[in-house]
Amino acid sequence: MFTSTSTARSSGSQEKGENKIMDKKEFYNKFSLLSRNFYDNYNRLENLTKQMLAENELDFFKGIEHILGRFESTLPEFCTACENNIENLHQILLVILFLTYLHLNDNISAKRIRKLLRKKGYDEDFPTLLEKVEDFKPNDDKYHGKIITAQYDKRIEKLGKFLISDFDKVEQFIKKKWGNQIPRNIYINLVDSVGPSPFNSLLNCEAYFKVGHYKNAGFDRDTFTSYVVHEIMHFHETSYLFRIFPKYNERSSYKFFDEGYAEWIRAEYINKKKEYRIYADNCAYHMLKSNLFELNDIKDKWFKVMFDYLNCPIYETATSFTFFLEDKYGYDKLDSFWKSIPKYPQVQSWSEYLKLYFGEDLIDLMTEWKEIIINNKGSKKSISKEIITHFEIEHTDNENMVFHYTSKYPLWAGHNIFIYNDEMKLQMIDKVEKYRFQKDGHLKMKSIPSGKLNIAVCFLQYNHNFEYLLS
Repeated sequence: MFTSTSTARSSGSQEKGENKIMDKKEFYNKFSLLSRNFYDNYNRLENLTKQMLAENELDFFKGIEHILGRFESTLPEFCTACENNIENLHQILLVILFLTYLHLNDNISAKRIRKLLRKKGYDEDFPTLLEKVEDFKPNDDKYHGKIITAQYDKRIEKLGKFLISDFDKVEQFIKKKWGNQIPRNIYINLVDSVGPSPFNSLLNCEAYFKVGHYKNAGFDRDTFTSYVVHEIMHFHETSYLFRIFPKYNERSSYKFFDEGYAEWIRAEYINKKKEYRIYADNCAYHMLKSNLFELNDIKDKWFKVMFDYLNCPIYETATSFTFFLEDKYGYDKLDSFWKSIPKYPQVQSWSEYLKLYFGEDLIDLMTEWKEIIINNKGSKKSISKEIITHFEIEHTDNENMVFHYTSKYPLWAGHNIFIYNDEMKLQMIDKVEKYRFQKDGHLKMKSIPSGKLNIAVCFLQYNHNFEYLLS
């Protein structure tokens, strides 16, 4: 693709003093410096990268393939560079390669990389994250906004069309919130599956939402579009983080803050910050008082905690921490967290930046937050109200118990509903139906030797506590 002729021409220019060819280190340093203001320098960064492609063989980018993957114009070269160095690629870069092939509609290559990820044990580390994503079959009907392009799987045509029908509101919000400091093109893909939704953290503008657990209902559409805003927050912040967050050993502490912050923005989008604050604090109380995990674990082993307690409100717990930061430092300080990164050119790591910006270590802030949540027993502003109107055992055996409930609000088992045994030990519960939010639903848990259950239900600013006798 890149011949020695182009290199020779560049060498000739260099002899005339017109263009000095940068070596790899000089290029990377310049690219990193410009990336401190990624949005403002986008054109310069892209042109610099394309210039280096024209002046050098592709091997020049070995070890820094991720630079190519940040621009749509260099995605084919990114794939080639990754393939040339595939035996040395970190799992995260392999996932990005997989998603890039999907973006380029090269499904054969995408499935090959997906198979390689399974072989390398990715699904054991991150179960269900990429499940069925390689089977994505886009419909011809798309949403085309000024920034967002959304498409849905052919197998969920009616649902997909309904869920993207409100995307104008999403565009209006992000333009008002961040102006020109957002990706120029954002791609949202709706996949016929359930579970966590991956996004391309390098291209910085593409996500694969699993929507099989949504219904054709207004509450579900509003919730889905708010999750799209959550994901776009990740796109926004990743551009600022490019240089100070390439260290994989900091990924967990970053994700705890990152996910809570994105949920904080989501609450702003749905205009329910006060209500969601109460809900998040109540969820955090159930998580923290149960001692399911230590604070160091949620800081240092975020993904393990998340997947170990997949049906628990881990994201809501992180959101509670973000609201604590807003109380402590103010809205403007928190809102400016990401865009202030260029003001700290000396920072070399995520944890260093957080400590400089807030003046305290993450674990110290988390400890202060936990003490407040435990002492307040969640939120002092909770309103006691009947939420569940019917609750009974529908099936029980030596292994599992299945309950049926009816509710005034759509609930998500394990996120809105918490069940304790008679010794007040939190039980792990899951929904029976695939749908996430149910007013009339079922939930299951392991059978336990207990005389009664203590049920706690949280929905926005409301809470409901009651006992259920098992015998």
